[in-house]
Amino acid sequence: MVLRYLSVIRSDSAAIPCNYLWRTTLLAAALALVSAPPIRGQSAPAASTPLPSFEVASVKLCRSVENTEFHILPNRLIVRNYLIEMLIEFAYGHDLGEFGYSFLRQNQIVGGPSWIRGEEFGYDGYDIDAKVDDSLAVKFGKDCGPAFFSGRCGYREQMILMLQSLLADRFKLKVRRETKELPVYALVVAKGGPEFLDTTCPERDSAATAPNSTLPPPKPPPCPSGMLCSQLYMSMGQMADSLSSRLDRPVIDQTGLQGRYCMKIQYARPQPASSNAGMNIPPPLGPSGPSLPEALQQQLGLKLKPTKGPVEFLVIDHIERPSEN
Repeated sequence: MVLRYLSVIRSDSAAIPCNYLWRTTLLAAALALVSAPPIRGQSAPAASTPLPSFEVASVKLCRSVENTEFHILPNRLIVRNYLIEMLIEFAYGHDLGEFGYSFLRQNQIVGGPSWIRGEEFGYDGYDIDAKVDDSLAVKFGKDCGPAFFSGRCGYREQMILMLQSLLADRFKLKVRRETKELPVYALVVAKGGPEFLDTTCPERDSAATAPNSTLPPPKPPPCPSGMLCSQLYMSMGQMADSLSSRLDRPVIDQTGLQGRYCMKIQYARPQPASSNAGMNIPPPLGPSGPSLPEALQQQLGLKLKPTKGPVEFLVIDHIERPSEN
């Protein structure tokens, strides 16, 4: 089975846990992040305007199961053992401004050959080492660190466009965006109002009072058996796309709530489908707590409303394996 997660993402010396990215699959470790409708996807300049590009880049196939790495520095992009589909998810994700950056979800990418997903010859990851021009790196200035994914970063847009340029040049990638009206859930405020506007967030508060501290944030209390527990600090747009990765349809934010909030939620771990039919083995016990939709309403004062809405996709029209150098 192909591993579709990141071990660690780094920006200079600052390690960013993989749950800053869309792809992470827990709501605690595990609700993947995505943007909401007024937030728009990263847009490239007009076709007549060339994309900014790296000064030089090396691309090599890496067919191994070694750990993945991702270093984003003001003067360099270093990738180790990354699936190309995951790079596309990064390059065409959503800039959330002060809330950071979100990858596209896997199910938002349509088309392309199986090798971009690591489905040929075991695992087709790529190593990329791309250098930024020295004069541009000086303009970029200080490394953004974790803020590249979780806050504002002055060189984020340029780096994203340079990665788009690299994919177009070395992989001959051609993409287009499509929007379809599909069944979705609208994330709305439940009757009685939200339950999290005045909560405190130890991770955020400790960082604010001691931004240069090397001490780790306080650990949350242990999670009850059979439950998934999360303490989240995010916008409602991020929450909506987080939920999209855990439910049977996309979620769009219609709460009308602005800003970033600290939220705590506990819900029953989803039960896997039983394969014991005809084996005289009793089925596993049912969930011991509320489902995710129930927990949203009971613990956060948020509700999922079935409706129809616009869902954006990135369509791959063309891509080729690169020549290595």
